[in-house]
Amino acid sequence: MRSPACSTPRKSAQYKVNTRLISFGLFRILQHWLIVTVMSIGWAVAVSAQVLTPGDSNVGGIPVQLPEWRPHAAVKRQPFQFDAASKLESNWGDRRRQLRRVYFQEWLPAIFERTLAIEEFEVKDGALEWIFTGEQGGFTVRIEAEKLQVLQRYYDSPGLSDAQTAGNSPARRHPERVWLESTVPFRGAIQAVTVSLDHKLGLSVALNGKEVVRQHCVLDVSRHQLAYLAEPGSLGLVRGFLEQTPTGETGVEVNPGHRYQTMLGFGGITTPTAYTLLSSVGKRRWWELLAQYNLLLHREYPMGVQLGPDMQNWDRLADATPHYYGDNFPNGEVSDFEYLRTIRRIGGHVLFEFWQLPLWAVQDWKDDEGKLHPGVAQPEVFARAILRYCQVSKERAGAPPDIVGIQNERAQPPEIWREMTLRLREELDRAGFRSVKVQMEDAAFVAQGIKSVEGFRQSGQVWDAIDYTAVHMYDYQKSFFDPDAFDGTLLEWHRSIGNKPFLSTEMSVNLDPYQVRSYRLALTMGQLYHKNLTLADASALFYCWLLLNVEQPSYGWTRSLFVPDPANGFVPKPSSYQLRVFGAYTRRIREGMVRLEARTSNSEVLATAFEGDGGARTLVLLNRSCHAQRIHVHWPGQAFRFAELVDPYHENSVIPPPDLHSMTVEPGALVTLSTVELGKLSDPLSD
Repeated sequence: MRSPACSTPRKSAQYKVNTRLISFGLFRILQHWLIVTVMSIGWAVAVSAQVLTPGDSNVGGIPVQLPEWRPHAAVKRQPFQFDAASKLESNWGDRRRQLRRVYFQEWLPAIFERTLAIEEFEVKDGALEWIFTGEQGGFTVRIEAEKLQVLQRYYDSPGLSDAQTAGNSPARRHPERVWLESTVPFRGAIQAVTVSLDHKLGLSVALNGKEVVRQHCVLDVSRHQLAYLAEPGSLGLVRGFLEQTPTGETGVEVNPGHRYQTMLGFGGITTPTAYTLLSSVGKRRWWELLAQYNLLLHREYPMGVQLGPDMQNWDRLADATPHYYGDNFPNGEVSDFEYLRTIRRIGGHVLFEFWQLPLWAVQDWKDDEGKLHPGVAQPEVFARAILRYCQVSKERAGAPPDIVGIQNERAQPPEIWREMTLRLREELDRAGFRSVKVQMEDAAFVAQGIKSVEGFRQSGQVWDAIDYTAVHMYDYQKSFFDPDAFDGTLLEWHRSIGNKPFLSTEMSVNLDPYQVRSYRLALTMGQLYHKNLTLADASALFYCWLLLNVEQPSYGWTRSLFVPDPANGFVPKPSSYQLRVFGAYTRRIREGMVRLEARTSNSEVLATAFEGDGGARTLVLLNRSCHAQRIHVHWPGQAFRFAELVDPYHENSVIPPPDLHSMTVEPGALVTLSTVELGKLSDPLSD
């Protein structure tokens, strides 16, 4: 099949239908559909089970009895009051209502807790609305005399409007649709309303300190305001103040005596079908970005099913097997040896691994019990194909790949895996490629990978031939609403591989409910990066795609770190918040640095520490608490020269190095402290 960059017709003979290829392709599509469907069903069940809190929520319409509450002492306060003297404002965005409003001028952090202390609450037939807004949508907490409503709403697309009445409605002048709604009746006097967005993608509302609503929420919000709705004859009185949450205290201690894995680096897949879309200026910018963000591990997405038996078309763009996301243009399996030569020139490494094997490299195979396994690898043919790639890469890119893998996301019987490993190592050694390392098969889910390790470890000879273990992290998405629930899986993985170096070869967000441009979603992935490094001792982290060819933007928001930008001269641009959070780790943790033990007094502050030769030191702090934290770092030695800030308003922004004995990290922010300079391109690259 053809790449969009090469659209001239091919000879009809090249379009002969191969029934085995079609069957195999349909099998892969069905397999992927089943995996995604099962995970999506699990997500939907989780949502339906957790929209409202257990206990005294509105289950069965039973009112919640509110407890007594006292305002906290020694907190900053911003007062508000609504009464007959309050200014009445016309709302051009909603012609149905005239409102009294109070605007809070702060820009909210990514995650937060805010409390309204209520001194008087007489709304009669009216309501107090606490309105939170963001780029794509927001949520409203509506409080009536005996009822609370929480409404999540989206307003970022005309598609949210009714096409039949658009332009004729006397109501809003903006599109809007309620996405999720919870209603809770209550009894008792309201004295406080607390709203929090947390690191578990949760939205919580508490009355008088008692949580009464909990919804899953992937929206980012940045500002908030109050609106008082009442008819002229029933104004009542609402008076109180906004509490500002106190700052917590957290200690961080780095112990250089406890050393763990040595880093290989960070990277992902750059598909040539996307890279070819960049202009010459865009390509130069691409290499600058890779150097700056230290994304120097290139994971090949090579020719598979379409590879000819003569193995002459590794980099023939017209033969790229197109893989589609929605209605996007294809991102195909193909190599670019000039690209590989350049990535090496800037200090990078190359990993090669087949996904789907060519049909001439598979077989129908029976195991010792007589069970038929259709379409499994022929180990000898597989090994010769990888050997040939190494030879061609050496000829055309200047070197073979640094690491070759057994296979990507394709289950084989353990006996076949073991034979593939031994045959591959034998072929590489015989041809003089002894320096090329071998990586085990990488499953899509860690739970599957643990079973794969069992298959490889059944033979000591096979396990000795494996240089790197590997697995993907897509089952982490099942823990998005409780990231620490994934810790046990990662620890089990770490136990299963023993002392073998580990490559975390693929991470991204691919489940339907999470296809949003959300900083909080990127922060959820940030917790996974920390856990990979500290629980699983990963030597390398790979995002799925570095550059993806997309039309429908949600695939760029979640699958890739960059996309081509045709509106600005076909240069690469960050496609979402995912890059900045990944970059908090990648930019100043370089190859050869060793992870050190870093302990914190607060489990809601995640600390990751590395040191290297020549005084190189990097410390990454992630505050997943709903409160700002004043952090005290104890790490004797050379002072940090650089500091970077990541939050919804700062994209790896360089800031003055703070005082290690007292620096404040806002909720949901990451701060990277380092002595390591950013990577730069050398001038010869422009030759």
